[in-house]
Amino acid sequence: MNDTVECPKSEDLPPANGYSQVVKARPGTMVFVSGQIGVDKHGKIVGVGDLRVQLEQAMLNLQHALAAAGASFSQVVKINWYVKNFEGDQLPMIREIRARYLNQDRPPANTLAGVAELFPPEALIEVEAIAIIPDAN
Repeated sequence: MNDTVECPKSEDLPPANGYSQVVKARPGTMVFVSGQIGVDKHGKIVGVGDLRVQLEQAMLNLQHALAAAGASFSQVVKINWYVKNFEGDQLPMIREIRARYLNQDRPPANTLAGVAELFPPEALIEVEAIAIIPDAN
């Protein structure tokens, strides 16, 4: 992340595994990235039926979207995951991929929700993010 972001901890909250319960961000440019799914740059679904392949592509798409705004994963302060028909045994794989992209020293706030359906119907995961680009001093 950067000096404009803090991850305060509270002894009254449970420990977080790979994410922060709270992220505090100072002034900067906010970047909101729409949900990214496992589609290639031509809009074709990759890895039909394969959550890992689709998540890898969604994270690459998220990386490209952040870069288009002049941001990077290190500046992400909030990330949301929507997983079609989520099952608990998928969590270790999601965490493994998440750890490769996100700052593990000061990880962003995080929400994961299991959903019944995504669009298009072949999509198994959707990932959206908020980043803060620090103001120049």
